[in-house]
Amino acid sequence: MNIEEGNPEEEMMGMCNCRRELALHTCPNQCVCSPSSLLPHEGKPQGGSVAIQLPGKLFTDFEAWDPHRPQGRRPEIQGPKYCHSSFDAITVDGQQRLYIFQGSHFWEVAADGNVSEPRPLQERWAGLPPHIEAAAVSLDSGDFYFFKGSRCWRFRGPKPVWGSPQLCRAGGLPRHPDAALFFPPLSRLILFKGAHYYVLARDGLQVEPYYPRGLQDWGGVPEEVSGALPRLDGSIVFFRDDRYWRLDQARLQATASGRWAAELPWMGCWHANSGGSLF
Repeated sequence: MNIEEGNPEEEMMGMCNCRRELALHTCPNQCVCSPSSLLPHEGKPQGGSVAIQLPGKLFTDFEAWDPHRPQGRRPEIQGPKYCHSSFDAITVDGQQRLYIFQGSHFWEVAADGNVSEPRPLQERWAGLPPHIEAAAVSLDSGDFYFFKGSRCWRFRGPKPVWGSPQLCRAGGLPRHPDAALFFPPLSRLILFKGAHYYVLARDGLQVEPYYPRGLQDWGGVPEEVSGALPRLDGSIVFFRDDRYWRLDQARLQATASGRWAAELPWMGCWHANSGGSLF
C-alpha cells in the first residue's frame, strides 16, 4: 500500500486526497489507498466488502447501497390484505368494532386496532354474496344492512330478518351504492352514490322526501366514497381508495384528511409491537 500526504489545506479539514476516488481514513494526515482492491473508474470492491468512509455514513456493502432510498429502519410490509389495497365496504357496531369487507371475506378490528384473521362471509352471514358494495350497522337495533346492485339484506346477528333479499329500488334507493352510513343525530341510514346522498326512513327501505341531495351538504367529502363511519368523538370518517376525510358531525365540515392505513391506528394496519404504521 502507498501512503500519500494531502496538501496542507485538506489536512486542516481532516480530509484525504488519494489518486483513487475511494479510500480508508486512518488519521487526518494520512490516507490509505488500496488500488488492487478497486476496479478502475468504478469505486466498487472487486471481491468481498470493504468498509468505505463517506461523509456522515459508513457503508460496508456498496452493492446494497441505494443513494435514492431514505436511510433508517424500513417499515414492515405485512398486515391484512385490505391495508395494501382497499376494501369493498366498511361499517362499525355499537362497541366500535369495525367490519371490513373485501371479496368473499371480512375482518373484524377491535377498538384498540387488533385485527382478526380473514373470515368467509358465508360463515357469519349465510346467503350474502361476495363483493358487497355498501354496509351499515344500525346503532339502535344492532342489525346489519348490506347492499349490492339493486338488492338489500338485513341480518340480526347471523340470522336474516327478511326471508330473501329485498329489491331496494322499489323504495327509491340507488342501484350500486358507493357506501352506507348510520347517522346518529338522525338515527337514519344514509346511502351515498356518486355526487348524491339518500336518507332512508327509520327502519325502512324508503327514501325520505326531498332526497337525494348533493354532496355539497357534506363539506369537503369527495364523490364515489367507499365507506363512512361514525366515531365516538363526534366525527364521521369517509374513505375513498387509500384516503380518508374526517368531518365534524355537527357542522358537517371536513376538518382533516390523509392516508388511512398510515394514520388511523384503529384501522388495524399498524404494527402491534412497534407502535408504528406498516407503510
